[in-house]
Parts: sequence; C-alpha cells; structure tokens
Amino acid sequence: MKNKTVKMIIAVAVLAVCCGGYAGVKTFVAKQEAKEESEEESEKTSVFTASADDIKSLDFLVDEKETTFEKKDDDWVKKDEEDFPVNQTTLSDAASALTSIESDRVLSDVDDLAEYGLDSPSNTIKITCESEKSEDKETEEKTTTLYVGDENSSTSQYYVYKDDDKSTVYMVESSCIEPFTKTLYDYAQMEDFPVISDTDNINKITVKGDKSYELSKNTNTNLWTVKGDGDEEKADTATVSSLTTSFGSMAYNSFVDYKCKDKSTYGLDDPYAVITVDYTEEQEDADSSDTSADSSTETTDETQGEAADSEDTSDDTNASDSEESEKNVENKQLVIAVGKEADDSNRYVMVNDSDQVYTMSDDTLSALTDKAEEDFWDMTVNYVSTNDLKEVKVNYKGSDYDVNVSRETSEDDDGNEKETVTYKLDGSEVDETQFTTFYNKLINLAAQKRLTDEFKPETDPEMTVTFIKEDGNKLEAEYYSYDTNYYAVKVDSKIYLVNKMTVKELFTAFETLTGTEN
Repeated sequence: MKNKTVKMIIAVAVLAVCCGGYAGVKTFVAKQEAKEESEEESEKTSVFTASADDIKSLDFLVDEKETTFEKKDDDWVKKDEEDFPVNQTTLSDAASALTSIESDRVLSDVDDLAEYGLDSPSNTIKITCESEKSEDKETEEKTTTLYVGDENSSTSQYYVYKDDDKSTVYMVESSCIEPFTKTLYDYAQMEDFPVISDTDNINKITVKGDKSYELSKNTNTNLWTVKGDGDEEKADTATVSSLTTSFGSMAYNSFVDYKCKDKSTYGLDDPYAVITVDYTEEQEDADSSDTSADSSTETTDETQGEAADSEDTSDDTNASDSEESEKNVENKQLVIAVGKEADDSNRYVMVNDSDQVYTMSDDTLSALTDKAEEDFWDMTVNYVSTNDLKEVKVNYKGSDYDVNVSRETSEDDDGNEKETVTYKLDGSEVDETQFTTFYNKLINLAAQKRLTDEFKPETDPEMTVTFIKEDGNKLEAEYYSYDTNYYAVKVDSKIYLVNKMTVKELFTAFETLTGTEN
C-alpha cells in the first residue's frame, strides 16, 4: 500500500513538470510569433507619403497618352481640356491611393530593369505636391515620379522604381497602381439617363427606323392604339405597358464622347433609329405650399372658437386645400438617337439636345427598335360586354340559332332596384349558367397571331356569330378550320389565328347550350 502511494506521488510530480514545460513552450512560441510579426512590420519601407490635400497634380499614361489632372479651386480638371467632365470621386480616390505607399520587399543593386518590366515602364505616375510655406516663397512644389513595371503574378504586386534611382526596385500593392490603369472616360462623370419617373404619364411613343410605328394613348380611356403603314388599330394594353415601364429603368452603359464633333463616327449622322417619347410631368406650384401654410395657420386660430364655426371653417379649408394642391402639368419629350453597334451587346446613343455620346444595351434598345406595328395588335377576337348585348345569332354547321337577351327592372322588399336578365334560345328560356359559359368562351378568345396575307377560305365557316348590341351596331365573326393547329376567325377584314383546341371548347359549350352535343 505504501509503495502504491509513493508511485502515485511521483506520477503527479512528473505530470506537473510536463504541464509546466508545455506552458513554457507555448509562451515561447507566442512570443516568437509576435516578435516575427513585429519585425515584418518594421521591415516595410516607405516609398511615398503625402496628404491627399497636398497632392495638386497627377500626370500618368491614359490610353498610352500622357495625361495631366490638376487641382483648380479644389476641383480636379483635365489640364489640356478644362471642360472635360472629370469624375471628382474617381480622381480623389486615385490621389488617396498614393498617400501612403509602402513596400515589404526592396530589391537593391538592380542591374537589369528588364527583369521587372522597368526597362520600358507600363506607366509613369508623376505626383506633384504642395509643400509648406517658406520664407522666400508662399508655397513650394515637389514632383515625385513612380515608374511602373510588371505585375508579380504570385503576390499581385507591382514592381516600381522612384525618380532617378534605377538600382532600387520596390514591390508595392496593386491597390496603389490600379487606379491609374483606366481608360480616359473611366475618369469622366457621365450624366444620368433622363428616366421617366412615372411611366403612367407616357402618352405617345414613336419609333422611326427600319421598322417604324407610333403608339398613342387616349388619355380619357387610357387605351392605346398603334399605327404603322396601315390604319390605326387597337393595341394590346399589356404589351404596351411592358414597353412603357422600361423607360423608368433605362441607363447608359458607358461614356464615350463628352463633346461629339463628328456624329458619323458613331453612326449618329444617319441614325439606325430614333425613339421619341411624349409624356407629362407634374410640377408643384411654388406658391401653393406657402398659401397652404398660411391657410393652415388661419384655420388653427379659427378652430379655437365655437364648435359650429369650427365645422364651417373646416369645410372652407378643405375646399381651399383642394384648389391649392392642384399641380401644373408640363408636356415633355424624350428623344433617343440610336447609332451603330459599339460592340456585340451595345449601341451608341445621343439623348435630347446633348452632344454627349454614350453606349446603351442593345437588348434594351431592340425591345423598341425591333418591333413592328403587328407586334402590338390587340389579339382579342370579338369582345362585346353582356351589358351591351341585345341578341346573338349563331349559324353552326348549317343550322341557325337565335339567343335574345331581355332585362327587367324591379324593386326588392327594401325598395332597391334590381335587374333580372333572361336568355331565350329560339324563344325558349335557357339556363343562365350554360349561356354565360358559352358566351365567356366566345368573347374571351385570344389569337396567337394575325394573318397579314390575303385569306381565301375554300369551305363555308363552321360557325358564324353575329352580335347585335343595344345601340343597334353589329359585329360578325366567322370561324374556319385553318390547319392542324389553328382556326381562322374572320372579323371584318381581320383574320385571327386561334388555337384549335380553344375553339373546339367553344363549340362544345355551344352544343351543351343548344342540346346538340353527341
């Protein structure tokens, strides 16, 4: 028993020694790592340091041409073209990228600059800074030049040397160099595309080009019509709505020319297409808000009187507010001239009276320019509301049928008027549900397309439907078997192609109504 106790004490002692050794090793390793990190940080060499506010000029290669941007009244300008629309944010960010350039690897005593692509630098960045005031000068300027060589593919760093010291090469972070690798118009401030904030206010869209058409909206009914080479026709509301909505999200892709002098360069002297949009925009009357505020103050004073006077004042104020909230409606126009293709997915455009050239997505533009009037035709075959219907005459497979609609107005027990509609087929009353099932299929037929070529049927129509309205007007539709996929429905001079199965369902509903189903 005594031996076991001694062994246990020895084991505990050994374990304590091991734990202490492990803790010591762990502490040593942590200290060494911290020391190495500290040494790495201390080994970084400063290549260039300056305050962003002190940088007054940046000269570097843009599109293989030496270009200078300089500060003028705290704004960046292009030295040789002061009207060039410089993007202030882009230039300020470029200057900020240079404020603290460090290198974690310095190559000394370099003999061959070609090894680092510095025998023929890809860029030369000249940084001109304004120094503190001295006794003999108000300010002093100092220019530092960085010569940029190849990018190290392993570290994503660039090789550079500074000023005339060609024997020392620094490896610097790409974030210091890449702001100076853009094209000229990457440093330009593009205009925003003049989007139409409320596309419901669009009243007309005109497209002129290889395919030309005009869409017009009746502002009283909000229904659209389309006109091309032929007569004006009713347009499909959903199709037009999809088109008008696009004007609320259009945007330029890239900036090309801030002051176009030769439109033929971009195919804009003879545009591929011209898109014109007429719309209205509500403008609040500037005096309205002031008047409204005064009126509100007066009303508040008056409402402190008697209750009866308060009600009268409230009525007067509401009327006044209604008049004052009226807005002026201004007619506006958006004109987009579409030029030649800039690349596989963009075209050049000029908008309104601007002489600036941009690119815009060809997909966005083709939704307008590649359409023809027939793409907007309303494909509703024959819609006559039951409220306007007086009589329906049907010839089906050589037999004639006549459905009359009669309406009677009466009063219910509460004295409210109610209308009773009765449908009679050849003088006999028919089930309302059966009639409405047939009639809904009839007036909701939608074609897949319309024939533009002459249609000469070789047989008599399988069904002819004549709608007689309450006002005496008539509409006739003839149904012909066209091919394995479609029925041709002739309404006036228009020929609609309707899915064959849809028409078969219509015929079945009519047979159910007339009791002639097989």
